[in-house]
Amino acid sequence: MRPTLPLLLMALLPALALAQVPTADPTATRSATTVAPAPVVPPPQAARPQPQVLPSPQPAQPIKSTGPAPIAPVPAPKPADKVYDRNGRIVPGVRPAGPNRVFDSRTGRYYDSVPAGDGQQIKR
Repeated sequence: MRPTLPLLLMALLPALALAQVPTADPTATRSATTVAPAPVVPPPQAARPQPQVLPSPQPAQPIKSTGPAPIAPVPAPKPADKVYDRNGRIVPGVRPAGPNRVFDSRTGRYYDSVPAGDGQQIKR
């Protein structure tokens, strides 16, 4: 380290400390006059507006009731998609699990597949 750098820092330290100390009263430049608050005068009773009562909107015609809502028919269960092995035979217990994926419930494993006919074909 150079000997001039610590000397320079020690010479500037008091100047930096004095820059932090305020020299004058900060309120000395402000105006000392105060403004009196305006007198509060209540408005006369006659000038106070009365609240308006708006008529409630009535429907042009009453809503007609035809009884309880009709019961929607339950959609027929969709047949399970067929999954074929690479030889074209249907594999029992295998279900589609997503796009190009099938799940073998017997082994608990997922396999990649490709669309084939009305189902999926396992890629192995």
